[in-house]
Amino acid sequence: MRPKSIVQGEYLYLASIVLLLVLAILGWDDAVAQSGATVAIGVNAFFIGLSLLLLILTTRRASRVALWLLVVLTTINAGGYLLQVASGVLANGLFGILTTAQAILGIVACQLFFRTTAREWFAERRYMGDVDTEFDA
Repeated sequence: MRPKSIVQGEYLYLASIVLLLVLAILGWDDAVAQSGATVAIGVNAFFIGLSLLLLILTTRRASRVALWLLVVLTTINAGGYLLQVASGVLANGLFGILTTAQAILGIVACQLFFRTTAREWFAERRYMGDVDTEFDA
Protein backbone atom coordinates (compact mmCIF):
# COMPACT_ATOMS: atom_id res chain seq x y z
CA MET A 1 0.00 0.00 0.00
CA ARG A 2 1.29 3.43 -0.91
CA PRO A 3 1.77 5.91 1.92
CA LYS A 4 -0.56 8.85 2.27
CA SER A 5 2.14 11.35 1.25
CA ILE A 6 2.66 9.55 -2.09
CA VAL A 7 -1.09 9.49 -2.78
CA GLN A 8 -1.54 13.15 -1.83
CA GLY A 9 1.52 14.16 -3.83
CA GLU A 10 0.16 12.27 -6.83
CA TYR A 11 -3.16 14.09 -6.63
CA LEU A 12 -1.52 17.50 -6.20
CA TYR A 13 0.90 16.96 -9.07
CA LEU A 14 -1.95 15.68 -11.24
CA ALA A 15 -3.85 18.87 -10.41
CA SER A 16 -0.79 20.88 -11.50
CA ILE A 17 -0.76 18.97 -14.81
CA VAL A 18 -4.45 19.76 -15.31
CA LEU A 19 -3.66 23.44 -14.67
CA LEU A 20 -0.79 23.18 -17.15
CA LEU A 21 -3.29 21.94 -19.73
CA VAL A 22 -5.71 24.77 -18.88
CA LEU A 23 -2.87 27.31 -19.19
CA ALA A 24 -1.92 25.83 -22.57
CA ILE A 25 -5.49 26.27 -23.76
CA LEU A 26 -5.78 29.82 -22.39
CA GLY A 27 -2.45 30.85 -23.89
CA TRP A 28 -3.00 29.08 -27.21
CA ASP A 29 -3.41 32.21 -29.35
CA ASP A 30 -0.21 33.77 -28.02
CA ALA A 31 1.75 30.53 -28.44
CA VAL A 32 0.59 30.13 -32.04
CA ALA A 33 1.38 33.77 -32.82
CA GLN A 34 4.92 33.39 -31.46
CA SER A 35 5.93 30.01 -32.88
CA GLY A 36 3.18 28.54 -35.02
CA ALA A 37 0.61 25.85 -34.35
CA THR A 38 2.92 22.89 -34.94
CA VAL A 39 5.51 24.03 -32.42
CA ALA A 40 2.84 25.03 -29.90
CA ILE A 41 1.19 21.61 -30.11
CA GLY A 42 4.52 19.81 -29.94
CA VAL A 43 5.89 21.71 -26.95
CA ASN A 44 2.65 21.49 -24.96
CA ALA A 45 2.16 17.80 -25.74
CA PHE A 46 5.78 17.03 -24.85
CA PHE A 47 5.77 18.76 -21.46
CA ILE A 48 2.29 17.59 -20.45
CA GLY A 49 3.06 14.04 -21.57
CA LEU A 50 6.48 14.01 -19.91
CA SER A 51 5.02 15.32 -16.65
CA LEU A 52 2.30 12.68 -16.68
CA LEU A 53 4.73 9.87 -17.51
CA LEU A 54 7.17 10.89 -14.77
CA LEU A 55 4.32 11.19 -12.28
CA ILE A 56 3.05 7.68 -13.06
CA LEU A 57 6.54 6.18 -12.89
CA THR A 58 7.19 7.95 -9.60
CA THR A 59 3.93 7.21 -7.78
CA ARG A 60 3.00 3.84 -9.26
CA ARG A 61 6.36 2.24 -10.05
CA ALA A 62 8.41 3.86 -7.27
CA SER A 63 11.06 4.94 -9.76
CA ARG A 64 13.72 7.06 -8.09
CA VAL A 65 15.04 8.16 -11.50
CA ALA A 66 11.56 9.41 -12.47
CA LEU A 67 11.27 11.11 -9.07
CA TRP A 68 14.47 13.09 -9.60
CA LEU A 69 13.54 13.96 -13.18
CA LEU A 70 10.18 15.17 -11.89
CA VAL A 71 11.99 17.29 -9.30
CA VAL A 72 14.26 18.74 -12.01
CA LEU A 73 11.26 19.52 -14.23
CA THR A 74 9.44 21.14 -11.29
CA THR A 75 12.54 23.15 -10.36
CA ILE A 76 12.84 24.46 -13.92
CA ASN A 77 9.14 25.38 -13.84
CA ALA A 78 9.52 27.14 -10.48
CA GLY A 79 12.62 28.96 -11.72
CA GLY A 80 10.73 30.19 -14.78
CA TYR A 81 7.88 31.32 -12.56
CA LEU A 82 10.23 33.21 -10.24
CA LEU A 83 11.94 34.81 -13.23
CA GLN A 84 8.55 36.04 -14.45
CA VAL A 85 7.79 37.48 -11.01
CA ALA A 86 11.22 39.11 -10.67
CA SER A 87 11.12 40.71 -14.09
CA GLY A 88 7.51 41.84 -13.71
CA VAL A 89 6.14 39.91 -16.69
CA LEU A 90 3.86 37.54 -14.78
CA ALA A 91 0.44 37.71 -16.42
CA ASN A 92 -2.34 39.54 -14.62
CA GLY A 93 -5.76 38.15 -13.89
CA LEU A 94 -6.81 34.53 -14.23
CA PHE A 95 -3.73 33.46 -16.19
CA GLY A 96 -1.40 34.79 -13.48
CA ILE A 97 -3.41 33.16 -10.71
CA LEU A 98 -3.43 29.79 -12.50
CA THR A 99 0.30 30.05 -13.21
CA THR A 100 0.97 30.69 -9.52
CA ALA A 101 -1.29 27.82 -8.44
CA GLN A 102 0.34 25.44 -10.95
CA ALA A 103 3.84 26.24 -9.68
CA ILE A 104 2.83 25.92 -6.02
CA LEU A 105 1.02 22.60 -6.55
CA GLY A 106 4.07 21.10 -8.24
CA ILE A 107 6.43 22.26 -5.49
CA VAL A 108 4.19 21.00 -2.67
CA ALA A 109 3.69 17.67 -4.43
CA CYS A 110 7.43 17.15 -4.81
CA GLN A 111 7.92 18.01 -1.14
CA LEU A 112 5.42 15.27 -0.21
CA PHE A 113 7.46 12.73 -2.20
CA PHE A 114 10.37 13.31 0.23
CA ARG A 115 8.54 12.80 3.51
CA THR A 116 9.84 10.03 5.75
CA THR A 117 7.11 7.53 4.86
CA ALA A 118 7.57 8.21 1.16
CA ARG A 119 11.36 7.75 1.36
CA GLU A 120 10.83 4.47 3.22
CA TRP A 121 8.37 3.36 0.54
CA PHE A 122 10.83 4.13 -2.25
CA ALA A 123 13.62 2.31 -0.39
CA GLU A 124 11.40 -0.71 0.30
CA ARG A 125 10.40 -1.00 -3.35
CA ARG A 126 14.01 -0.64 -4.44
CA TYR A 127 15.16 -3.61 -2.40
CA MET A 128 12.10 -5.79 -2.91
CA GLY A 129 11.65 -5.08 -6.60
CA ASP A 130 7.96 -4.84 -5.75
CA VAL A 131 5.68 -2.24 -7.28
CA ASP A 132 2.09 -1.22 -6.74
CA THR A 133 -0.05 -1.94 -9.75
CA GLU A 134 -3.41 -1.48 -8.09
CA PHE A 135 -5.15 1.84 -8.17
CA ASP A 136 -5.66 2.56 -4.50
CA ALA A 137 -6.56 5.89 -3.00
